[in-house]
Amino acid sequence: MPHIRSRAFGPNLSVASLCMNVCIAAALLAVDASAAHAGKIKMVFPGPVTTFSLPYLVAQKKGWLGDLEVEDVHVTGDANAMRVLLSGNADIGLIGTLNVLASINAGASIRAVHSWQPIGDYSLVLATGKGSKLADVAGKTFASSGPGGLPDQLPRLIMRKHGIDETTARFVQVGGHAARLQAVIGGRADATLVNTVTALKGVKDGKVTVVARLSAEFPGLGYVWNVVRTEALAKPELAAAFQTMTDIGIRGSRFVMANPDEAAAILHERLGDLDLAFLTAVVRDLNGENVWGVNGGLDPAIEEFTADLNVKLGNLPVAAPAKDVLEPRFVERALATLGNYQSK
Repeated sequence: MPHIRSRAFGPNLSVASLCMNVCIAAALLAVDASAAHAGKIKMVFPGPVTTFSLPYLVAQKKGWLGDLEVEDVHVTGDANAMRVLLSGNADIGLIGTLNVLASINAGASIRAVHSWQPIGDYSLVLATGKGSKLADVAGKTFASSGPGGLPDQLPRLIMRKHGIDETTARFVQVGGHAARLQAVIGGRADATLVNTVTALKGVKDGKVTVVARLSAEFPGLGYVWNVVRTEALAKPELAAAFQTMTDIGIRGSRFVMANPDEAAAILHERLGDLDLAFLTAVVRDLNGENVWGVNGGLDPAIEEFTADLNVKLGNLPVAAPAKDVLEPRFVERALATLGNYQSK
């Protein structure tokens, strides 16, 4: 079993500050001496352990990392995770697709090498007693992560898609998934967009109803990629580590699909405050949405749809082509050995 360590960094930074962060990070790269030695890397995550790292947790449990030592670095939010990666304080980062695309637009030299969860699992939920169907969100107050973020933008887009007048909705800035759900439960808001584990916790407690799922509304929208600095790709010891992380991510994703109950038990070891039966239901739900990177998670069509949608939403000035975002060589090598996964 590889040795895993964890540490955390400070407060979140908005996507709007990316240009400044990229410039700062570029300067830090010149003096940073934290590059990994052979067999050891640092990986940054944009928050605490949650479902998007389940394939990785499975691989840790099964001992598939071999001699590779991984130090987990947990920060608050995608912007901070990107800053840590660009500064050289991590070698690879699990980061939301919008932040990756915005960073590339801001001049960051980075590439996505694989994804453990390429498809998002957001659900639009409505407080119990406020309605039970999508049309009922008209005129409601939404808890959001802040202007320009997906929890602010996507409810509007879903309403627009279904002919609901989005101008009747009001948005209040709250914060992360748990905080947004609590805002709905506490009556500060009527609705919000949260991930599956948060949504199903609210449903289990009888506090909310799921009225739309993002994977059904926009099945091509990307969620997270595992990203590296472009210059790291030329370093043999790091390239070998990136290959291992790609291999175990694909194996872990396939294991989750084939063994949801055991995968849930592995997740429960890290999320002990949630009961096992609930986490088993969550994992089975995610399997039904086909969110895992069973074939590496680097589908160019997902990148293109995600970039184009965020341009339409005003989050990006231009849509970067897939060739400027994705580095498929590690996935291609993994699939040459593991073969392509065919859903049953």
